[in-house]
This record gives sequence, C-alpha cells and structure tokens, in this order.
Amino acid sequence: MLALGGLGLSTLAVQARTNSQRDFKTADLMGGAFAMRTSQLALTRTGNPDVVNFANAEIAEQVQVASALGAAPGSVPLRPDHATMLQRLQVTPSGPFDRMYVQGQIRGHRELLALNNSYLRTGGNPQEQQVAQMSLPVIQRHLAILSNLREMA
Repeated sequence: MLALGGLGLSTLAVQARTNSQRDFKTADLMGGAFAMRTSQLALTRTGNPDVVNFANAEIAEQVQVASALGAAPGSVPLRPDHATMLQRLQVTPSGPFDRMYVQGQIRGHRELLALNNSYLRTGGNPQEQQVAQMSLPVIQRHLAILSNLREMA
C-alpha cells in the first residue's frame, strides 16, 4: 500500500510538472498572440513611424517565439481579457489608438516578463527554458521602447 501511495505521488508530481510545462507554452503563446494581433492592427491604424517600427519588431519576435516553441504564430486563442482589449482597439479612433496600443503592450510585456522569469526559475523543460532565457532580454528591451513611446503618445 505504501509503495502504491508513493507511486501515486510520483505520478501526481509528473502530471503537475507536465501541466506546468504545458501551461508555460500555452500562456506564452497566448501572450504572444495578443502582442502579435494588436501589432498587426497597429500597422493599419497608426501614422506614427515609431509605433510602426515597434509593431513590426513585435510581430517578428512573436513569429520566432512561436517557432521556438514548436507552434504556428497565432495558433492559440486569445484570452478573454485580451480579446476584449483587441475589440476595444479595433473601434478606438486613430487619435487615442497609439496610447491605448502602447498601454496594452506594456501590460502584456509585463505579464510575459513575469511568466518567463518564473519559468526560468522553476520550469522543467530545457527547450522551453531556453525560449524563456532568449525572450527575457527582448521583453526588457521592448518595455524600454514602450516606455519611451508612452511618453510620446
């Protein structure tokens, strides 16, 4: 009986680790899908060349991250809060669009920063840890760019 109990705990630990790994990949892809879709929208809505440059860089980054995670870019659905934000951006007039886009990108990048930092400390999949390690400096650089864009918007 004790052996079976130990086996059960080991199985639960493996399942928890597997769920954690799947959760990282899914959460990272969901955050990336939001960043990419809102950036694609920004390319059609803004006249600000700095926002255009950022949006293009963001799209390229999300294509790379999705590929590194073995997924197609935008292959996961948006989280409900991200879908709501995208809908709001779609109907926001051009004037306030840039400010709203930048604020959404800042929130999304802060979430991705926390997710990748956490997974780097506790994750068990070496490939996904490598993605997290690769993503951190890019996310930090993007947050610095976004902070400057926020001041201009």
